[in-house]
Amino acid sequence: MSDKPLLEIRDLTVRYGEIEAVRGLTFTVGAGEVVTLLGSNGAGKSTTLKAISGLVKPAGGTILLDGRPLQGMKPEAIVRAGIAHVPEGRRVFPGLTVRENIILGASNRSGTSKRALRDEVEAMFDLFPDIRRFGDALGWTLSGGQLQMVALARGLMAKPRILLLDEPSLGLAPVIVQAVFAIIAEVRRRGTTVLLVEQNARMGLSVADRGYVLETGRLVLEGEPKALWANDDIRAAYLGGRGASASAA
Repeated sequence: MSDKPLLEIRDLTVRYGEIEAVRGLTFTVGAGEVVTLLGSNGAGKSTTLKAISGLVKPAGGTILLDGRPLQGMKPEAIVRAGIAHVPEGRRVFPGLTVRENIILGASNRSGTSKRALRDEVEAMFDLFPDIRRFGDALGWTLSGGQLQMVALARGLMAKPRILLLDEPSLGLAPVIVQAVFAIIAEVRRRGTTVLLVEQNARMGLSVADRGYVLETGRLVLEGEPKALWANDDIRAAYLGGRGASASAA
């Protein structure tokens, strides 16, 4: 990672009414990294991604992309700045074909020719061969794993500097989870920075350079994957291990 982070979160606070979903959160993501945010339900992981992509308004703190503040920018402007968000639940349009869903990801890029878009969709099918034969199928006909691949392809069509992924393994069979995370590793290899939210700690850390652990909106642990796995609290919380201490409570 370079000395200057690509994405910097400083003292981020997000509230839903009286509830503080994220409180004083600070972390960085370097160019070319995969960084994983871990934590149980309600830890503030998804809210953090929504704040970065402009879907919720922070109550305090700073969000910087390459040193440029993102606060106050509309979600579509944040996409144009280089951040694509693949939300939890896939959110594929059921009445559009797979090809049409993928093309929608390029809506932030004005002036791209139809031929160029067709070529880029074919490149997405090369990256996601399991959905190539469903190019003309409607979204509602696909399985959960296929929908996740369509959602990932759509996010990549924005040509983001940073791809935000929210729970890509949610509801998927183990064999499909393996395939999805192999694609995430390939996306990183091709140069796209990834900020990943994941409850499956083993998979989330398997592709990560660094990880941050959130609990009730606060950062409680951070480090490289090996160091996090060596922590008793992580094993107890995510693997049912023994010998956990109370330091992360």
